[in-house]
Amino acid sequence: MNKIIIVFVCSLFALCVSSYSGYCEDGPACNQTVAVAKAIDKNKDGKPDVIYYTDGENVTKVEADTNYDGKTDVTVHVKNGKFDSAESDADYNGTPETKFTDTAGFNAWLNANHPDFNKELVKQDWRVKALEF
Repeated sequence: MNKIIIVFVCSLFALCVSSYSGYCEDGPACNQTVAVAKAIDKNKDGKPDVIYYTDGENVTKVEADTNYDGKTDVTVHVKNGKFDSAESDADYNGTPETKFTDTAGFNAWLNANHPDFNKELVKQDWRVKALEF
């Protein structure tokens, strides 16, 4: 009876470990953001206004608080070190209204609405080494 319980517990443990969201076997979880590489406090209030997430090699996502209310209102998504898409919550209600799939459109919007964030959110190369983290 004890052997059956031990086998059951070991099997349950193995199942839990394999279903843990941090575990991956070349699936979608393998491409998840794993670390904050850098945070910038643009207005010097002690709270980060731009946060860069990386997979160790490339930035994978950047979140910015452009109105300094402590909530993300611009998110840039990066794949393989290149711009993939971006989204903006221009009315600051917590739901992005504008989505960008091309760099030119996002850069134009950013220059018109938040040019002071241009340096942090517009990059040609999103590799960690290129950004000097």
